[in-house]
Amino acid sequence: MTPEEDQRVEAAADEQAAPELSTGELEAVRAHNERVRAMDRALSDLRQRSYEGKLTTPARWKRLALAPEGPDGVPFEDMLVGYIEEHEHAEDGPAIGQMSAPAPLDVQLAGREPDEGERLPEPDVSDIVLLYGKKAIYLYSKPLLSNSFAHALFLTTENDDITTFIDVVRTESRTYPRPVSILSFMNPPYLWPTDKTRNLFEQLQGEEAFSDIHTCLTSENETFFYSTLYLSDAQGKALAEWYGVEKVRNP
Repeated sequence: MTPEEDQRVEAAADEQAAPELSTGELEAVRAHNERVRAMDRALSDLRQRSYEGKLTTPARWKRLALAPEGPDGVPFEDMLVGYIEEHEHAEDGPAIGQMSAPAPLDVQLAGREPDEGERLPEPDVSDIVLLYGKKAIYLYSKPLLSNSFAHALFLTTENDDITTFIDVVRTESRTYPRPVSILSFMNPPYLWPTDKTRNLFEQLQGEEAFSDIHTCLTSENETFFYSTLYLSDAQGKALAEWYGVEKVRNP
């Protein structure tokens, strides 16, 4: 077969593989691609904010005016939340093993423009976690923001200090496991003076639901908190001494 014949065969195969789309089909593809690009911009912004140690709410997408209304008049921010909920997404919990955030659409396309009638791939949201609060829905990228810090941001944003304190103490005792120094609550995102943290602990006293929250002092009088759901009193005190005294002396 001559080179000219080869080219004619390839052209015929391409024509069969990619039939011409009608005007309506092309408009549907364009609308799909516009929506995908808007979702990609929103998700890229969410991932960048996660990298910066911030949560994102759907209200931000509305403020950024990323896209027109979705199908059937659904606002873009509601459409994107619904898309994440309906597709595979990350669970709320500590990351296990190596995870990475999906690449932005332009990186996936390697800089090329899609052909007319080519549908862009649906966004990958497997790294996105949803946290449902009383005030809003909060989202973050699991590989880019630690679960413990995301929860701290979530709880402080929801302005529930008691719940924040309990969640941090139980999470640290369960996940690492280790007690929490009172000095830790002086750091972002809490910025609590030690008197406030002590007052929160005092408010739990006598409450059966929070009877697992215990406290102890190190040999240098630093206060630590731990949960007996995950650490015994002996473990809590020994680990407090290690983190508060011995580890500092033996880095």
